[in-house]
Amino acid sequence: MTSEKVLIGKIVNAHGIKGDVKIKSFTVIPADLCTYSPLLKSDDSELKIKLKSPANSDVIIAHIEGIDDRTSAEYLKGTEIYTLKSSIIDEESDEILLSDLIDFKVLDENSNEIGVVKDTLNYGAGDILEIQVYGKEKTALLSYNDYSILDQNNKQGFLKIDTEHLLES
Repeated sequence: MTSEKVLIGKIVNAHGIKGDVKIKSFTVIPADLCTYSPLLKSDDSELKIKLKSPANSDVIIAHIEGIDDRTSAEYLKGTEIYTLKSSIIDEESDEILLSDLIDFKVLDENSNEIGVVKDTLNYGAGDILEIQVYGKEKTALLSYNDYSILDQNNKQGFLKIDTEHLLES
């Protein structure tokens, strides 16, 4: 694949006897997972997925073309579902994915460079940036929200933060 793949879901279980599956969607609106094209497995083979119904807040029930029985559907449990980044974000826009913040420079309130974003995390309560603060052995954590981020420049690759919200780990 020449374009970057983005993880957007994972098959978590079979559903029923006709080959349907439950998919945990990582998209903002879970059912939107089925609207992206192409949908790919980690080996870049394409999946044709048709939405059957939402199951709960982040799980959908869907049918995968060519899977017509429960045994085949169970075999897919754990399969990660990807799409191309270009399917999600228009390259002409200023939009980026959270993972694109990795390696952004981190500036304090006075525009002094204090570190770099090392990773992005989400344990369910919101997005968190892991920041390597210069001169510190351990990384620090920062909630990625309007209170913590004072300015963000995607083209120049930096974040200006409110250091009051920076938590050393």
